[in-house]
Amino acid sequence: MARRLLLGGLLGVLLLLVLDALAARLGLASGLIPTLPGTALWTTSRAAGVTAFVALSLDVVFGLLVSTGAADRLVPRARSVELHRWLSSVALTLTGVHAAALLGDRFVRFDVLDVLVPFLSSYRALAVGLGVLTAYGALVVHVSFQLRKRLGTRAWRRLHYLSFAVFLGALLHGVLAGSDSASLGMRLTYASAGGAVLLLTALRLVRALRARRRATA
Repeated sequence: MARRLLLGGLLGVLLLLVLDALAARLGLASGLIPTLPGTALWTTSRAAGVTAFVALSLDVVFGLLVSTGAADRLVPRARSVELHRWLSSVALTLTGVHAAALLGDRFVRFDVLDVLVPFLSSYRALAVGLGVLTAYGALVVHVSFQLRKRLGTRAWRRLHYLSFAVFLGALLHGVLAGSDSASLGMRLTYASAGGAVLLLTALRLVRALRARRRATA
């Protein structure tokens, strides 16, 4: 009951902010969310976004470790599954902070519609739009954990393939929209995350092909 009330309250606040953003765009209101001077919010948003990407990358890595069994000798399978789910929650929470911090920043002046509707933002529309779609995809994958029994194992696994698109979208969003994407630290972060996911994906494909050949033989 308490969870439903909280969800209802959050949806009510979100609806109010959407209506406020529409009114501001039509010139009927000045907007409820105040903007703050300085770069603190922009820095907060960027830090949350980078941390969210790291959490998402680790989430995908642990998912691949579970599916390949590559780390079963080092980390028990059940523990890997727990970390997989926890990292998914962390990535979504940080993504929310990443988007919310932008609402009060004066540099770009995002409103709720910019962070909810893909490709609506006037600032790097493609990159921001990819970020919005990626966030929705990550939410779908996260919710699917709770619906696994209803969906069935086969349908759930197919839906879980969306994780690869989510990771790729997050990577492209970070590279294209990040204000410090050209720095050495960020290049190493993106390269190491992409390399780890690519390597484990290749390992998964190889093991799947071997299993099919054995089953056929």
